[in-house]
Amino acid sequence: MTKTVLKVEGMSCAMCSGGVTASLLRVKGVTDAKVDLKKGTAEVIHEGVSDDILIRAVVDAGYKAKVKSGLF
Repeated sequence: MTKTVLKVEGMSCAMCSGGVTASLLRVKGVTDAKVDLKKGTAEVIHEGVSDDILIRAVVDAGYKAKVKSGLF
């Protein structure tokens, strides 16, 4: 299992974070996704899913995303 943390931009409510969570959980190979609205992050547990596919799932939900690296 791999954990990837994404920085998600544009979420402003619980419904937003719920949409991102649902979109990530629909990706084949994703076993868990926890979205933190306050931090603007999504922790994704998966089996070998590429960063690009995870980012695409967030974009498909209507938000911007990138792999989190360093401090924000």
